[in-house]
Amino acid sequence: MNTDKMEKIEQTGMICFWLAFVTELVIVMVDKSAYINPIEGQLFRITFLLCCIKIAVTKYSRDEWICILLFGAVAFVSYLVNERDETVRLVAFVAACKGVDLRKMLRVAFGITLAGSVILFALSGLGLFGEFKITANFGRGEYPSIIETRYCFGMGHPNAFQCMLFMMITLCLYLDAERMKWHHFLLLEFINYFSFRYTDSNTGFLVCTAVIAGVMLMKYCKPLRKSRTIYLLGALFVIGIVVFSAIGSHTGIENELINRLDTILNGRFKFAHKIEASRLENWLPFASAANEEYFDAGFIRLFYWYGIIPGVLYVLMNLYLIYQSFREQDYTLVVIVAGYTLFTIMEAHLISFYILRNYLFIWLGYYWYQPFAKRQCFEGYFWQVRKLLVAKNGGAS
Repeated sequence: MNTDKMEKIEQTGMICFWLAFVTELVIVMVDKSAYINPIEGQLFRITFLLCCIKIAVTKYSRDEWICILLFGAVAFVSYLVNERDETVRLVAFVAACKGVDLRKMLRVAFGITLAGSVILFALSGLGLFGEFKITANFGRGEYPSIIETRYCFGMGHPNAFQCMLFMMITLCLYLDAERMKWHHFLLLEFINYFSFRYTDSNTGFLVCTAVIAGVMLMKYCKPLRKSRTIYLLGALFVIGIVVFSAIGSHTGIENELINRLDTILNGRFKFAHKIEASRLENWLPFASAANEEYFDAGFIRLFYWYGIIPGVLYVLMNLYLIYQSFREQDYTLVVIVAGYTLFTIMEAHLISFYILRNYLFIWLGYYWYQPFAKRQCFEGYFWQVRKLLVAKNGGAS
């Protein structure tokens, strides 16, 4: 097959990827609205197929193909056991990211999230679609019978709006931290605080504040960004949060220390512990299809919904991104990973069947193949299996 024809085929694959990427982002915004999407499942199948087309017309090295097949096999087994197809869709999406510009993906994600948020804000504010504010019992504090009025700006829940603002601010920090001045960081914090005054969403506001402060500190204190200790502490923080969540799922509020901490977390562990299958002693290698309950403790829900093997792989993904951030001196990423980890103790936004709720998968899509690319191995399409099997390191693609 001549080169021009293959270039056209690869361009078609790239078009398919961007269609899948944009569609997944739009699905996330539709989910945040009051609209119930009747064709959501069909759209997921289409985005999966589009990613598979991109994979089929992309050259990978032998090791990359092995990596895709291994993770694909784990995801497929997970799907067979718990009937959740997002694990298979995730592997296809991450694999399909090869050759796609990272910053372009992040800018598109930021643009669609911002546009969707503005549209929902406007529609609810004009009284056309969705609630602008909610007066209800949010079950917070020592007196859950208290009725509060909080603003959700068209997103169904105040926490949802503050969460999406947090996610957008992290993208803004990653994309533009190097060009930002000190007053730009203060502006982002002002936007964060201004939203908080209406949503009263403590978790999103506090974690976002910590991420803004962390990126600002790393930017202006250059020895920190080059310090191996910072990245090591980031990795230990991720592990510590997961262990803490596992202990919380096991003891609930029976442990005095956990009980005190859970009061700060607004009863996240208490509510999760009521579901017997979510307790540590009942975790399985791959979770049962019967595990369908929703609760806010994100890491507990990760292991409850998907099982130990997918849960551990997710944690390893976070550690791998911190490792890559150290290698590339990508100091903003290590702060974002730590921030997302902290957020996931209390909120399950990132643990969802909407894979592009979690922007870490975009970074994984870029970084997963970087170690293979540096080896300069022969790269081929899936139908060139014979050449891939006999290829040696250093071969031309």
